[in-house]
Amino acid sequence: MPTDSATQLDLKLFFPYQFSILAQQMSEFIAQIYQRYGLSKMEWRVLATIGQQGDISAREICQFTRFDKMQVSRAIAKLMTSQVLSQQTSEVDRRTIRLTLSDKGQQLYQEIIPLVHSQEKRLLQGLTDAERDQLRSLTLKLSNQLEIGFK
Repeated sequence: MPTDSATQLDLKLFFPYQFSILAQQMSEFIAQIYQRYGLSKMEWRVLATIGQQGDISAREICQFTRFDKMQVSRAIAKLMTSQVLSQQTSEVDRRTIRLTLSDKGQQLYQEIIPLVHSQEKRLLQGLTDAERDQLRSLTLKLSNQLEIGFK
């Protein structure tokens, strides 16, 4: 039965598939760092988000990272058990818990950040400065395009 290109999908050329593979490869490459500290991918991402954002709720972490509520909740629970996070009830909305890094969490974050920056540098070293800038620009452009949706 003959097929035409409109009914076939070449995964080697299908951008969403290739980007997904690249994202997984990059995630594994960066994981080499935070796994040394006993952190899972989700725990690291929650820790990094709180480290960057400061005082934040679990709901805001989900919105910022686009992660599932259950995954974020599990990561928060593990980080709380490890005493990496501190929590306080919000003064604005008593139903909301605000999360920050504990002293231990801040120390861990400050220790890991230079290492992941170095790993990022290794990852991008094969690109010229112009290519790195273009990659960041195009990635943001695609993300923004998906954020506003297609009309």
